[in-house]
Amino acid sequence: MQERVVVVGLGRSGTGAARLLHYQGSQVSLFESGNTPELQAKATALAAEGIEVKLAKPLAIASFDPLPDRVVISPGIAFNQPVLQQLRDQGVAVVGEMEVAWHGLAEVPWIAITGTNGKTTVTSLVAHLLQQAGVDAPACGNIGSSATELALARAKTHGPQWAVVELSSFQIEAAPTVAPRIGIWTTLTPDHLDRHGSINNYRSIKASLLRRSQVQILNANDPDLLA
Repeated sequence: MQERVVVVGLGRSGTGAARLLHYQGSQVSLFESGNTPELQAKATALAAEGIEVKLAKPLAIASFDPLPDRVVISPGIAFNQPVLQQLRDQGVAVVGEMEVAWHGLAEVPWIAITGTNGKTTVTSLVAHLLQQAGVDAPACGNIGSSATELALARAKTHGPQWAVVELSSFQIEAAPTVAPRIGIWTTLTPDHLDRHGSINNYRSIKASLLRRSQVQILNANDPDLLA
């Protein structure tokens, strides 16, 4: 039976996830709470590709009737949002775009970089060094292409040798199976506490990515990470 997936959010990550899932054979609907001329133009373009877009669709349990098999959320939507918990309680898998990208790049080892500060710089540097050495290792995530855009592009040709991926705490918490070959953690200072609740929760989300990484690299100049 064809998997039915709802992607929430018509931004770059949501659009990339919808296109990748559609290419993989899923029945995809994309929900967006807004309804502007710009969003209408994006919806028209996606509809021409066979992807259903529903604008002015609120993030409410009634919007997901009938229930899909999976819901993919953008990083801007809190993973503990009550509606998402209601969906989980009814057996719907809820994940983020990075989870979709991880499975779309299943044969490609990841170098995943996270941290409160410095992650964009380190991601750019690692990708640059590898590319200068002749390694096909594009940067993606919060810089360059979205990870699902990279996965879709390479599915139509061939996978890169490595993927250098910048990951925020918002993306990590919604991607529980991402297990990089190399995980890099740059710094930790209090951030996004309005969403994560406490520094301990924020730290735990970042740490979960490193625990799933085969090789773990931490910044010893950061007192929290050194401890």
